[in-house]
Amino acid sequence: MAFERFFIQRTFFLDDVMESGTLQVIKDAGKQGILLAELVKKMNEPESTILEVIDSLNKNGQIKKVAEKHDGESTFRLIWNDFESEWDTREGLPCFVCPDIDQCGAAQPTNPWVCEKLNKWIKVQLD
Repeated sequence: MAFERFFIQRTFFLDDVMESGTLQVIKDAGKQGILLAELVKKMNEPESTILEVIDSLNKNGQIKKVAEKHDGESTFRLIWNDFESEWDTREGLPCFVCPDIDQCGAAQPTNPWVCEKLNKWIKVQLD
């Protein structure tokens, strides 16, 4: 039982480390992003592991995956979703890319009344 608990805790810790390390490499690539193959080389991990991490970061809205052709091959570029400088929506409404949208609501800790990003966006719209 103790071994199972240790294994589960270690696995979650390693997942967190892998996600934060991957996100940092993507952030460091700047606005142009980084190709999948370049990320795999920098992370020195199997592509399957990197793809799992990318799916999680993309699902959470932390990165954008942009399909492109590179040297005649289909791949994708990974770009950090910098919420502070721009929102990736037609009208700029931050709710469309918010990683907390599933937990947002009137009776929730995350809600439109206390959301800094939403309130900042509304203020800009009214000015």
